[in-house]
Amino acid sequence: MTTAVINVKTHSVISELSVGNAEILSSIFTPDGKLAFVTNSGSTSVSVIDVLTNSVIATLQVGINPFFVAFTADSKLAYVINNGSTSVSVIDVLTNSVIATLQVGINPFFVAFTADSKLAYVINNGSTSVSVIDVLTNSVIATLQVDEDPSFVAFTPDGKLAYVTNRGSGTVSVIDVKTHCVISSIQLGVGLSVVVFTPDGKLAYVTNINFGTMSVIDVKRHSVISTVPVGLGSFDISFTTNGKLAYVINRGFGNVSVIDVKTHSVISTVPVGSFPQDVAISPDGKLAYVTNTNSASVSVIDVKTHNLIATVPVGFPAGSVAFSPDRKLAYVIQTQ
Repeated sequence: MTTAVINVKTHSVISELSVGNAEILSSIFTPDGKLAFVTNSGSTSVSVIDVLTNSVIATLQVGINPFFVAFTADSKLAYVINNGSTSVSVIDVLTNSVIATLQVGINPFFVAFTADSKLAYVINNGSTSVSVIDVLTNSVIATLQVDEDPSFVAFTPDGKLAYVTNRGSGTVSVIDVKTHCVISSIQLGVGLSVVVFTPDGKLAYVTNINFGTMSVIDVKRHSVISTVPVGLGSFDISFTTNGKLAYVINRGFGNVSVIDVKTHSVISTVPVGSFPQDVAISPDGKLAYVTNTNSASVSVIDVKTHNLIATVPVGFPAGSVAFSPDRKLAYVIQTQ
């Protein structure tokens, strides 16, 4: 279990911590950037890291196989998905203590908060459902049935809708957040991975790991307006800070497709390492960091030129990557 700390200015590893074995796409930093929470999958703990000193300051016992962590916008609470315990651990970030354990569905897989952090949606992969949690009371207030093999959820920027990707059925379930009702189901094809909204909330981008495509959905109409061929094993998506470009990971091809959001066309393909997993755009929008699991490295891409400018060896299967809010550091966590 390892977490590498990279200096973004020099693109070099400056510290290694013997914690971390996280699923990809997991949140790492609290929104205020002071702490990093790293799940230790395969165990029952979460490590808390002081970002200023790059040192572990607490180890918290949670449920079996902690899988994913997300934070409320005010940095006060962390929700940890316990994939082997059908539960969510609620952590008080100030005191580094577990203050509640919530029972959800079978094989919880992912959690996301609404923009105002009043609600959390938990994807229950094994029970084809979504648990809706009231964050103020830390209680489950609704359970919504979706389609087969749900894996990811994202909210529109205005917080009115949630899109859930269902990998097994090849659909996207559209949920009205106010009524907690599924209002539409969009058929895209078996193998859906991630859904991400453009910053203006008008479009949703959905990757399909089986077909090597990315679907563009008109959010107002809940209809597909374009299907973009990218590459085999298309998975993670990140938008540049100005919303003009999207970076899409292609696991099978070992590259990244750069998409012009205005035209929904691939304008560049950037070779990276073997089996890329995660992509993150730096807060200033200048760099993209891509983790390469089989190459045990991180590829650094100049967003302006779409050129690979550095490769950072980390010495372990690289999974999640995230930038500190001050842009100075990137944390890379080992994956299983």
